[in-house]
Amino acid sequence: MAAWPNQEERTAIFNNVFTDASMSRYYLIMVVLSCTVATYGLLSNSTAVVIGAMLIAPLMGPILGCALAVAANSRSLLLLALKAEALGGVAAVLLAMVLTLLLPRAELTGEVMARTTPTILDLVIALASGAAGTYAICMKPQSATLPGVAIATALMPPLCTVGIGLAQQNMSVAGGAFLLFLANMVAIVVAAVLVFELAGFANGHGREKEAGAQSAVRRLFYPVLLLVLISVPLAFIMYKTYAKAHTEQIIQTSLEESLDMIAPQSTLLSATFNEADRRYDVEAAFRTTKVISPENIRQMENLLELRLGKAVKVSADVVLVQKVNDEKNIDSFQALLPKIKEKEIVEVVRSGTPEEIIEQALREKLSLLPAVELEDYRFSYQRGSSTYQIEAFVVSAKPLEESVRKSLQAVLEERLKRRVEVQLRIKASSKSAAELEKAPQQAP
Repeated sequence: MAAWPNQEERTAIFNNVFTDASMSRYYLIMVVLSCTVATYGLLSNSTAVVIGAMLIAPLMGPILGCALAVAANSRSLLLLALKAEALGGVAAVLLAMVLTLLLPRAELTGEVMARTTPTILDLVIALASGAAGTYAICMKPQSATLPGVAIATALMPPLCTVGIGLAQQNMSVAGGAFLLFLANMVAIVVAAVLVFELAGFANGHGREKEAGAQSAVRRLFYPVLLLVLISVPLAFIMYKTYAKAHTEQIIQTSLEESLDMIAPQSTLLSATFNEADRRYDVEAAFRTTKVISPENIRQMENLLELRLGKAVKVSADVVLVQKVNDEKNIDSFQALLPKIKEKEIVEVVRSGTPEEIIEQALREKLSLLPAVELEDYRFSYQRGSSTYQIEAFVVSAKPLEESVRKSLQAVLEERLKRRVEVQLRIKASSKSAAELEKAPQQAP
């Protein structure tokens, strides 16, 4: 196993890092060139060009300088590295803004948007990459590992994305990209400080001889605190990202199931959604051989409302297709065309009174559950609190999950435009659950 560097080797490493962290003409030129490559690579949506900008990586030097300064207690190196990093970062953002404004039409490409929603995974990647890069510097200063570290911990592209966002006055893009840059920088510093500590840099370069474990903890306190603080928004963004992906999966699966029952020879082309305060607005596109009616859309909404626990409004673009072979011809749109009239609008008529709305919602939702039947219900309205109190008596062979009650409550609140409290009173069925589930299949 290779040994950590000795005193002479540590001195040489310290001097090299000090040089790379210094503000110089070479450093500024590399910042300008790297920023130019990264900005136009992002705006042209070219992954290869963006990777090329990562390889130049002028901002890595000052960041490693900050880490070594913390480990070696070198105030002069810390000030030098912070100054170089700050000036280089500001120069990159300003230059990216100018380069974006020079283009007649700059769009937010996929490469740009990929750097606007950092998650906790980006922090873990930066920690591992920072540790790998620092270890390579300590053990093999001329190692080919550093270019890979520069790519993994992309520093210049996020800063250029900040400039692009500011140039287009899109604070969401600028803020997300800056958070990614900050997360990468802090993670690299923390990982590098730990490796430099293990390599023995705490024993020289200005550190007092009596410094011990307590001093090491004190040195690491602020970098680790920054790491913890920046982990909070990253974890929140990650949670929102996974929650959105989970909702998208539920919507897509539910629409496919509904479509398979309504029109078996059909395909879901796309499905997107927006979440409002009281409901989901779903935009879908189908390719089918069957004319989709408003009643079919309502079936889809019912299933989605039960699974999402909130009211759902589905709007669909339907593409009618002809399926034909040498034996049969399914040609739905030909049968539809003669019936089309100018200015004809198909509208779903919904119940208007509270009593009808409540009954319709209860029957629609409970009918989707196996072995469940609505026996009766009653409701009252409290004018002072603008609340409907609804008590539904349900025949069921087994208890209903709490999600069913919440789903009914959310849907009724959206339809009645009032606060709703739903109570489900379960009455045991005389038939077993297995018998009730088989009953629809045995019906002629």
